[in-house]
Parts: sequence; structure tokens; C-alpha cells
Amino acid sequence: GWGYFPQHVADTLNRVRLPFNVNIAAQRAAVAALHDRAHVDRSVRHNETWRDWLTNKLRTLGLSVTESAGNFVLIRFPKTPGKTAAEADRFLTSRGLVLRKLDAYNLPDCLRLTIGTEEANVAVFEALSQFMSAK
Repeated sequence: GWGYFPQHVADTLNRVRLPFNVNIAAQRAAVAALHDRAHVDRSVRHNETWRDWLTNKLRTLGLSVTESAGNFVLIRFPKTPGKTAAEADRFLTSRGLVLRKLDAYNLPDCLRLTIGTEEANVAVFEALSQFMSAK
């Protein structure tokens, strides 16, 4: 009957929704933030500064980083045992740093790093520096 229908719809939507979904309060906060021009300008400058910094620093580690205009960078890892994206993901996760695996996008050699706070960006770079230099 109809009592089952709403739960069925909710279950189906939950299976296909993207990770890191946001609730209505967060969506309203985002709309309000977009109306705050100074906040938007600061956010864009922060994103551009740290996206460029991360791209350049990660490349010094021998990693391939795709040019980006968004709020994330796409990092391609070598296929070399001990240096793969899957191994980097385990290394980072064990340190509380979560990047997005891209196996579902047919990019198993890549991780996506969302631009975060200065502290988070530096922490990811330092961890990847340790990972890439480990024997």
C-alpha cells in the first residue's frame, strides 16, 4: 500500500545520492553565504591560492596533478607497488585524512583532494610527502 511507498522512495534515493550529501539547513546556509559577496570573494581567493599551492607542491613529489578550475585537485598516483592510489588512500586514512577514491569513475589510479583549510591542506601535503618518500 501507500505506507510502503514513501519509505521505498527514500531507500531508493539514499542508494543513488552522492556521498557528503547535505541537509536542508546546510543548503539554506549555503544560499545565505552566496549572498555575502565578501565571503564569496574570500572563499574564491582561498580556493585559488591553495589549489595552486597544492598543485605545485604535489608535483614536486612526482605526482601528476590535473589542472583544475574547481575546489579540488585530481592526483594521479603511479602504478608502482607501494605508491599506488589505493595504498596512498590507506596511508592517508590511517592519519585521519580522507580523500575521494575514484574507482567508480574508472580512475583507480587517482584520488580527489578537496581544497580545505590551510591546516588541512598542509597536513595532506606533508602526509603525501612522507608516503612518497617511504621505501
